[in-house]
Amino acid sequence: MTEGQTPAPAPAPAPAPIKIDQANLIKAGKIPVIAAAIGGALWLLGVLGGLLGVLFWAIALFAGYWYVNLVLKSEAKPPILEVIVNAAILGAVVGLVYAIVTWITISIRFSGILGFAYRWGFGSLLSRVVESAIGGAVGAAAWYAYKTGMIKTK
Repeated sequence: MTEGQTPAPAPAPAPAPIKIDQANLIKAGKIPVIAAAIGGALWLLGVLGGLLGVLFWAIALFAGYWYVNLVLKSEAKPPILEVIVNAAILGAVVGLVYAIVTWITISIRFSGILGFAYRWGFGSLLSRVVESAIGGAVGAAAWYAYKTGMIKTK
């Protein structure tokens, strides 16, 4: 280094990897997965129409809320990004259960060619998983921000 030059700044430390919280995901997953299975089975009724779409999003958001509630009751304070990732995983599992049960119930209710009209296939299954992961992440982020004081309500 020549005279008058400043030394290069030290590199920033590597961020900590996101921890997958398997224990709390398993504990928190029971009720949302049961709710998703029941929601998917409601397709057998066939009269609820658009309400089932709203119910799907409610179940996905509930999965995120339920995970955060369990984590905060255990007195842990993980970073919000870690909470969002774990809730998205739980949301994806809930979406997978909902999609599979829905796929089965539509096949039972509308057998043959009519069942294909509902476009249920691998693409629909995958899109439900992604949508539910987003819903779980949003539900978790909102509830975590509210409960930890990131969002001021008064």
